[in-house]
Amino acid sequence: MERDILRVYRCARGQERPDIAEFMLAALEKLDREREGFPLTERPLMEAYRDIASRPGEPRCAAQRLSTSKSEPHS
Repeated sequence: MERDILRVYRCARGQERPDIAEFMLAALEKLDREREGFPLTERPLMEAYRDIASRPGEPRCAAQRLSTSKSEPHS
């Protein structure tokens, strides 16, 4: 389930929907508290945090990348 939530979180960020992204991040945080025995590097929540730190605003959703590439004028 966490992988699906992470995917939706990334799409929400890419589509400039911080309200939805924040909701998905909260869901990841809740689920992460229940999985404390897993290594930090394998937790989807840590991936979301890395996305925030390393790619602020970069589209992560395939649908967003497609719509962006179609709407940009070609030189």
